[in-house]
Amino acid sequence: MTTVVITGARGYIGSALTRRLAGEGKALRLVSRSWSVAHPDADLAGDIQYVSADLCEPEAWHGLLDGTHAIIHLSSHTNLPAAERDPGQDEHLNVDPVRSLVCAAERSGGKPLVVFASAVTIVGLRHPNPVDEKTQDNPCSVYDRHKLACETILKDAAQRGVLRACSLRLANVYGFGGDSVNGNRGVLNAMMKRACADKPLTLYGAGAYVRDFIHLDDVVEAFAAAIELQRGCDGQHYVIATGHGHSLLEAFRMVVEETFRLTGRRVEVRHVSEPRDLHPIERRNFVGDSRLFRSLSGWRPKVELAAGIRDYLARTGRLPAHSAPI
Repeated sequence: MTTVVITGARGYIGSALTRRLAGEGKALRLVSRSWSVAHPDADLAGDIQYVSADLCEPEAWHGLLDGTHAIIHLSSHTNLPAAERDPGQDEHLNVDPVRSLVCAAERSGGKPLVVFASAVTIVGLRHPNPVDEKTQDNPCSVYDRHKLACETILKDAAQRGVLRACSLRLANVYGFGGDSVNGNRGVLNAMMKRACADKPLTLYGAGAYVRDFIHLDDVVEAFAAAIELQRGCDGQHYVIATGHGHSLLEAFRMVVEETFRLTGRRVEVRHVSEPRDLHPIERRNFVGDSRLFRSLSGWRPKVELAAGIRDYLARTGRLPAHSAPI
């Protein structure tokens, strides 16, 4: 049986993807810098290995590549302010592991498939919407420049025949699951959590900036589809989004309405001033076009925003879950 390696397996996407692929019966090698217990997912059945590793070192990848069909590289430090303060450290944490992976793949000669978790924000602040794979890249943050550097390293390795690779550029991911290790990410989840605690939702300014919110379940299915791709793994990147944009105010109002349906009370949306140090990337408008990945993989997003918000609240045990196709 071939093995799928998941780095960042303890994270928000990684833990959900682990459950999805384990349920399919795949052999998994789950990688984290450290595991607090020997078998943290005791309810998961099947061939599952837990590996502690520092992926900045090429030696750490050698054992991971043995018998591996695909590597889903989710491991990443996503703290935008920290990246701006210390670009060198961010490069070490986010780019060096990809360099080390390519180095190990060159030595092994096994040509694994690498699916890299990237970000739609690589295209920067100003661009036509919807964004697709032909949209010009213009990263304006250290974090996004390093994501693009990782994509470039993998594309070069794929074109040299060292491995097969593709990068999934994810739009704004939300949905019920484990908490993100970075409090600066996942604004919609954070606001739904506040609504459940009867706290006001804090919105910068008028909340007019547009986002393409994609549900965690749809993102997991995109990664599951990517490791089965038969073509399009020459280093190509793919936009993973719904194709539907919502202003932050509109999304927050959906949270208010779904909370009202659940509890009979309306939480407040409190408009506050933007912080003086708010990064410009937060002032973007973004809608994605995923038709290329859909045509290659058969994947498509299925959860529309109101249903995804309702599902988050439902999993608190208070409201029947529901999903609706896009």
